[in-house]
Amino acid sequence: MAHKILASVVLGLALGVAVSGQPQPRAFFKDYARLSDSEIQKIEQGQVVTKVLGSTDKYGMLVFGAVYINAPIEKFAASFRDVKTLKENKVYLDVQEFSPGGASPKLFDFERLVLDKKDIDELHTCKPGECDLQVFDDIGAIQKKIDWNGRDKYVQANAVLRQRVLDGVTTSLSSGLKAFGSYRDREKSFNPYQVTKDMVDSSCYLPQDKARDIYRHVTEYPNGKMAGAEDFFYWEKINFGQEPTARINHVTIFPRGFGVVRLLISNKQLYSTRYMRVAAVVRKVATGKGVESTKDTLSMFYNRLNGK
Repeated sequence: MAHKILASVVLGLALGVAVSGQPQPRAFFKDYARLSDSEIQKIEQGQVVTKVLGSTDKYGMLVFGAVYINAPIEKFAASFRDVKTLKENKVYLDVQEFSPGGASPKLFDFERLVLDKKDIDELHTCKPGECDLQVFDDIGAIQKKIDWNGRDKYVQANAVLRQRVLDGVTTSLSSGLKAFGSYRDREKSFNPYQVTKDMVDSSCYLPQDKARDIYRHVTEYPNGKMAGAEDFFYWEKINFGQEPTARINHVTIFPRGFGVVRLLISNKQLYSTRYMRVAAVVRKVATGKGVESTKDTLSMFYNRLNGK
């Protein structure tokens, strides 16, 4: 039996959580997303509505999007699970799932994950706090691993990147973000675990008191793994209007949801190769791309699940 469900997403271009399947959330729309009655009516009529939400993080932004879909929730979950279809959205340049069933990732899982030559040239001259690229190690430590005079410097750089990604993801999957440590390419180190926890704590869509087991799964995985939750992992190469960016994602489907939410899907970004630049013009372009991507993705689910 088909049910009219709501597909909504809060897209964080830093670390993000997507929430799907919340029925009749007028209060949420009004109090959190600040939507007007006419915008809410458009959503209920099957139109995608997007809005940029305020963010105090100079390295990211939040984009909200929602649409009602006339389909079983289980069908939506299965469609979301098929990450290959993300390439239907023109923002996605490449996508690959890895570590099926929680298996340890392998180096060959990332063989197509490459930095553009322009990025590698930038990496050569990067200094802490003056670099758009994001790396796991100290910038100097990465630079010393590459023979910058060698003819194969681009091959070397990508090999270093893939190995470091493998090491970081392996640590995260086996011991959690706490063990992952911090990015040390900025003047001040950046701790993904603390940033993820702070973001979830300050949000209204995953309250710790009402979604305790889900909260613990999202912030502490693999510790406190919730029974019945399905985890999968994939990397993507995207272009939001600045430069091509590679990201590593950990997605969890919570089929029982919590409260009135019948299905919840979290998408936790473990790593991204590039920061969002804060220059007004460039940020405006990236924001526009983020809104466009959110709209395209929700439209894709709407058309696919409604048989269009």
